[in-house]
Amino acid sequence: MKISLYVLIPFFTLVPTLVQGHCLSASVLQDNMDVTLAAQISYVNKEPSIWKIDGRNPYVADNVYNDIALGIKGQCDLVDNNLNMDFSFYSLGYYPIRSPGVFEKDKNRARIMIDRLRFTYALSDTTRLEGGKLRPSKGAFFLRSPATLLTNYYSGFKTNRIYGPAMESAYSESFWGGTLSKEYQDYNFLLTLAPRLSSIDKYYESSGNWSAAQRSNSEERYLLTYNDYRLASHRLSANLLLGDNPAFSLSELYNYTSQFLINAEFSWHKGQQWRHFSNDKKEAVLAGAFPSSLYSVEDKQGVEFALGGQYTTDSFSVFGLEYYFQSEGYSKKAWQEQIDFIRLMGYRTGYDFLDRAFDSYKYLMASEIGNTSNKGMLLSKHYFNTYFSLRNHDQSTLQPYAMINIADGSVLFGAHFIKPLQGKWAPFELYAGAYSSLGGSESEFALFGETLSIYVGFKYYL
Repeated sequence: MKISLYVLIPFFTLVPTLVQGHCLSASVLQDNMDVTLAAQISYVNKEPSIWKIDGRNPYVADNVYNDIALGIKGQCDLVDNNLNMDFSFYSLGYYPIRSPGVFEKDKNRARIMIDRLRFTYALSDTTRLEGGKLRPSKGAFFLRSPATLLTNYYSGFKTNRIYGPAMESAYSESFWGGTLSKEYQDYNFLLTLAPRLSSIDKYYESSGNWSAAQRSNSEERYLLTYNDYRLASHRLSANLLLGDNPAFSLSELYNYTSQFLINAEFSWHKGQQWRHFSNDKKEAVLAGAFPSSLYSVEDKQGVEFALGGQYTTDSFSVFGLEYYFQSEGYSKKAWQEQIDFIRLMGYRTGYDFLDRAFDSYKYLMASEIGNTSNKGMLLSKHYFNTYFSLRNHDQSTLQPYAMINIADGSVLFGAHFIKPLQGKWAPFELYAGAYSSLGGSESEFALFGETLSIYVGFKYYL
C-alpha cells in the first residue's frame, strides 16, 4: 500500500511526542481513547442510464457490499493546561459480492484515513493556536452551507461507505494547516491557514483515488472568521477567504424561540468553485482536436444563498426545512448541452480508435461530475431539503430526509435508523437504512441511473 509522505512525517513525530507526554500509559489510553468497530452489509440496485462504455452498462445492476471500519480517537495533555493533542484515525475496507462495473472500480479496497491530528497550544486564557490535520468548521445547513468556504474532497470509495451521521464528516478529507483564535466576551476572531501542498493532475479519476494532500491542500487558502454573539438570540458570522479563489460570506442564526431557530447564509465568490463542462472544448472534439479535458474553472463571479428553519420538540426530536440557491449552477440550456454530448459519445462509429476515444471521454466526464459532488457541490441552481430526527422512548432514532432538485424534479431521499442496545449489550449499536434517487435519465440525481440501496450494520464501542 502506498503511504503519502504527509502521513509518515506526522506519524514519526507523533510517537516520541506521545511517549514524552506519557500519552501511551495504560491508564491514559483507557481514559482518553475511544475505539469503534463498525461492520455493514448493503444491497444496491442501479437502473440503466444514458452512459455506455464499449456499448455496455458501466454499472452492475445488482450488487451486495460488505464494509468494515475501525475508528480510533482520543486526546492527551502533552503539557498540562498548555499543549494538548487530539486525534482521530479510520481504517476502512470493503468487499463486493460481484465485480464492480468500470465506473465503480477503486484502485484498492482498503484505506487508512487521518481524520484529525490536532495540536492545540494555549497562548493565554483567550488565545489559542492549533496546527496539524484540521477539520474545517461546518455550516448550519445539511444540504450545502454557503458560509463553508473551506471545502475539501470526498476520501472514501466509489461504490459504498459506512452510513450514519457520525461518519459523514470523516469521509470529507481534513486539511493540513493551522488556526489562530482570539476570544473576547461577546465575539471572537479566527485566522485559518491551509497552504497548497499538492496539485490535482488526474481529474479523470475519482477523488477517492487521489492522494490525501490533493483532496485537502490543492489550493492556497487563508480564512479570516468573525463570530459575534452579543445580540440576544442571534449569532452573526462573517468569513473572508483569500488565496487562489477569494470569497466572502455572511451568516445569521436566530433563535426565534428556545425551540425554533432560523438560519440564513450568503456567500460571494470571485471565481467558479467547481469545474464546468466547456463548450469550447466540446467544439474542439467535434473538430477533431481531442483536448485532454472537457471541463474548466472560469473567472466568473457567483453567489450562494440558503435559508432554513429547524424546530426541536420537548422530546428532542428535530424537524428541518432548507432552501438553497447558487448562481453557478448549470442553466437548463448548459445542462442539456452536456447531456447531448454524453449521448453523442455513446454512438458507435465502427472505428476502434474513435470508439475508444469516445469511451475515454465518457469516463472523464463521469469522473468530473462525480468529483464535483465529492467536493460537496451541487450542479443545478435551486434545491429544497427536508430532514427529521425522531427520538423514541427506547432511545432509538429515526432520521428520514429528502432533497429535491427544483429545476429537473429529481429526488434523493432515504431514512436512517439507530438503535443503541441496553444492559450487557450497552456498547453495541445497531443501525439500518435505505436511500433512493429518482428522476429522469437526464436529471441530476438519476444521471447515473435510478438507485435503490438498503443497508444494515452495527457499531461496537470497544
